[in-house]
Amino acid sequence: MSLFRRSIAIMVGLLFLFSAGIFAIEVHQTRASLAERQQADVDNLAQALSLSLVPFVEIGDWTSAETLMRAAADGGSVRRLRLEAVGREEPLVIDSRRDSDTPQWFQRLVVLPDAVSEREISGGWSALGSIRVESERAGAYDQLWYLALQLLTWLAIGMLVVVVLCVIGIKRLLGPLNRLSRRISDMQIDGFDEALEPSRIRELQGITESVNRLGARLNQQFEQQAEQVVRLQRLTEQDAVSQLGNRAYLARALDEWLAAPVGGALAILRIDHLQELYRRDGFEARDQAIRSLGSHLKGAQLEGRAVLAARLSAEEFALILPDCDDETRERWLKDTLDRLDDVVDANPLVETRFEHTRAGLVLKEPGMTREGVLARADSALREAIELRQRWVVVRPENTLAARGRQEWRQVIDRALETRSLSFVAQPVLRIDGSELHREVFVRLDEEGTQHPAYTFLPVINHFQLGAKLDRAVLESLGENVARFEGRLAINLTADSLAEPARYRELIGWLESHPRVTERLDLEVSEEIALDHLDVVQQLFRSAHRLGARCGVDRFARNLQAMAYLARLRPDYVKIDQGFFVREEVDTEFLRSLCMAAHQVESQVIVTRVESDEQRQRVEAVGADGYQGYLAPISPLALK
Repeated sequence: MSLFRRSIAIMVGLLFLFSAGIFAIEVHQTRASLAERQQADVDNLAQALSLSLVPFVEIGDWTSAETLMRAAADGGSVRRLRLEAVGREEPLVIDSRRDSDTPQWFQRLVVLPDAVSEREISGGWSALGSIRVESERAGAYDQLWYLALQLLTWLAIGMLVVVVLCVIGIKRLLGPLNRLSRRISDMQIDGFDEALEPSRIRELQGITESVNRLGARLNQQFEQQAEQVVRLQRLTEQDAVSQLGNRAYLARALDEWLAAPVGGALAILRIDHLQELYRRDGFEARDQAIRSLGSHLKGAQLEGRAVLAARLSAEEFALILPDCDDETRERWLKDTLDRLDDVVDANPLVETRFEHTRAGLVLKEPGMTREGVLARADSALREAIELRQRWVVVRPENTLAARGRQEWRQVIDRALETRSLSFVAQPVLRIDGSELHREVFVRLDEEGTQHPAYTFLPVINHFQLGAKLDRAVLESLGENVARFEGRLAINLTADSLAEPARYRELIGWLESHPRVTERLDLEVSEEIALDHLDVVQQLFRSAHRLGARCGVDRFARNLQAMAYLARLRPDYVKIDQGFFVREEVDTEFLRSLCMAAHQVESQVIVTRVESDEQRQRVEAVGADGYQGYLAPISPLALK
């Protein structure tokens, strides 16, 4: 029971006891007063009759005596008159009973005593008889009952007024405490980024200050943990000269890129002029040029999306380019190579530009391996050097991968329009073996052929059809909400969050389908979270209030930006197993990574776990669960 309800209950209980006491005292006093007055009336009537009946009793005029007694009993306050006389064999009795409107339970609860008075009828030296008067209690009970009703009515009205005033007053008094409680509850979702406003209530000032200090301390601890992770990552995956990733970083990035359902290309660049700088000016000049090259490549973007860069050797660099059309890629590549040439050999007095940088590109296609894509990119680079071309591009060999974007779009549009979609799901298991959820993967059906997501998602991203795909997936799951068991996780595309109108449509659908939403885990990739941090934060807050859970997929690809976790506070993060299986990755780094996620109460899930040995290492470094071939993909189980 809430403090407000307890306060009201205590107040109502006290008012009830107070009112019951007043009622009991007032009824008791009124009862005593009525009994006393009734006894006095009976005594007076008996005295009066004992004097008035003397002449009639002396002469034996019983008719007149009866008339007088009936006249005395007509007032309604006498129940019985009894006259006993010397000259009469039987007593003269007058009964005058009447019914009372007072309920019997009240008469049994509040008992009025019988008022009786008896007087002698004196005839000089001897008694002529006696008169006995018994009161009628009906009138007294009616007066007492009417008084009780009035008293109960006013007490009830008074209690109601007092309760209303108490509710208003207690709400005002508890308002700051309720706001403080809500704010602390919101901090579980929103974090401690914003301090609580100082309270004007003295008793709450200490609580507010303590919560703010605790929040600041937790933020500081998380920042320190994040800094430690970044520091350990630099030792493991960063080239000391260029400040770009090293070969270990490239290996992990390639594994994640090849496993993700995205397109793009791998480029290997060679800048032979760096060797000339070394021979002519020494290693300091060469290292200065490498630092300048690293500074330029570190912030490189293609169509607003980050380009992942790594240094392979003294003269070679590797770039993972996001998916785009050929014209855009070639235009960006030409500008980039020109700028890199200017960095290593900027001479404004020379009109002719010397081409020092050459590149080999491989477009991604399904089934590629890390070794294969590196070999093909290196071969393309060698071909560009031999042919003295700026770059050489290796096109996909797979016919489906080489399919034109416009043709793919027609297939996708037909599938989404006709709902030609099927789903498979892969369990995500905690270390103890319990199921966190099942991640849903969509398949596109085309004339009996099922295309996995990685074959058409690059086209969907290119034509910005992601919001349409997300809506189709949600509606398909919504139609079968009663047929599947457990929780399902779905990956949202950037298109559902990039535009306010599409984001409002997404939130509107989630709010209008609470039975589906409360059984969903919504995931976004780390890249989407960083590009649309404010929108993703709003999505996570809204989803939490609707009963959904939220997660970040492909986590820790950009360790420099780990501070975003404190804002999003996801329920879980998913890290590729490439982090965990390389021998050159320090175990302390992995533990620090897990501890940083645990600082914001996020579970750590490792994906693509392929063996029991990998699962054991996942458990050893402090991760909470795993996903991979140990729990294989299967068609979405429906009841």
